Amino acid sequence: MTIVLVLVVTVCLGVLVALVASRRRVASDDAVASFRKHLDALSMESRQQVIDRARAQNDHEESAHGA
Repeated sequence: MTIVLVLVVTVCLGVLVALVASRRRVASDDAVASFRKHLDALSMESRQQVIDRARAQNDHEESAHGA
């Protein structure tokens, strides 16, 4: 009876450790992806695209008000 109880506890602990380990890998991958997105957002190309869109919007608004 004691051997069965020890085996059940060991299996449960193994499953728990496997679940925790699998969740950590996914979270760390998400953190790396998030960090890369932040770095990409700070790049010159990304900033230039935003500036170009803002200028185009501003030009469009000025032409709509002037007409």
